[in-house]
Amino acid sequence: MRLFNIACFGIALAGWCCGTSQAQDKAADAKKIEAVLDAFREDLFQLFNAEKYQEMLDKHVHKDVIATWQDGTTSKGHAGVIAEFDKLKKFINKMTVKPNTDQRLILEDGKLVIASGNMKDDYALARGNNVSLESRWQATLVRDDAKWVLVSFSASTNAFENQVIDLYLQKTQYTSAGVASVVGLLIGIVATLVSLFGFGAVVLLAWRTLRAGGGTHVAVAGVKPAPMTN
Repeated sequence: MRLFNIACFGIALAGWCCGTSQAQDKAADAKKIEAVLDAFREDLFQLFNAEKYQEMLDKHVHKDVIATWQDGTTSKGHAGVIAEFDKLKKFINKMTVKPNTDQRLILEDGKLVIASGNMKDDYALARGNNVSLESRWQATLVRDDAKWVLVSFSASTNAFENQVIDLYLQKTQYTSAGVASVVGLLIGIVATLVSLFGFGAVVLLAWRTLRAGGGTHVAVAGVKPAPMTN
């Protein structure tokens, strides 16, 4: 009986050691994968910042990639991504990102990864403004043999609070201020005329001017009009 207990203890100990070793191996593998993915991210976005888009796609991106952008549009394949960048370059002079990774899920024994982070994206607009969106990115990568490939990508930003919205609101404020200035000027002119000639004379002047289409000289409060010339 004693011999049996010793044997059971030995088997349990061996199983525990084996399990511990496997867990340690998986942890080590996960760290290796994360290091490789960090290098992958840095190289991909370095090519993006250098505007080497085709090289970036050929080196790191699946030929049928699906990408969704901040404006809600979706591109498929290398040609679709290039077309999107060409569209953006019409009103953006320079796009720069400094991304990090703060979420990463490793699945299928290290063959599938879903990752997310902050893009820290800055845009130099053609109109002269610079905006920072602080977009979030999310990507899905698969390991093809010994190579990681990006198969999907999405970027999103706060739809209600970002610097693009701020620029729009500033433009609206400037437009409103301009309209208010014009209205204020007109009110001032009318008030001056009323104080000089009286309210009735100003109303009569406006009515006669509108009726004549602006082509007839009208006397104001007994003021003699200038002679008309052809």
